[in-house]
Amino acid sequence: MISNVELLHTPMKEYEVVRVVAIRDGRFSSQQPEFLRHPQVGDVGTIVMDHGTAFEVECCERGTGVTIWLSAMFPDELQPA
Repeated sequence: MISNVELLHTPMKEYEVVRVVAIRDGRFSSQQPEFLRHPQVGDVGTIVMDHGTAFEVECCERGTGVTIWLSAMFPDELQPA
């Protein structure tokens, strides 16, 4: 079994499936969502781009493929799913 410490140091890469485990305070509170809604803890998405200090992650509706949200997320907000 992988420990939480190991998960923090596991490098994530493009096209990897990840889970949102935290959202930094105030990140989406004053913004209008561009898609259906903002990311929420527990959401599962796919890294579609590596920005170096953050990842662009897309969360899609299962079955239809409709984008629920697409957002830049920090590595400490994600873990491999």
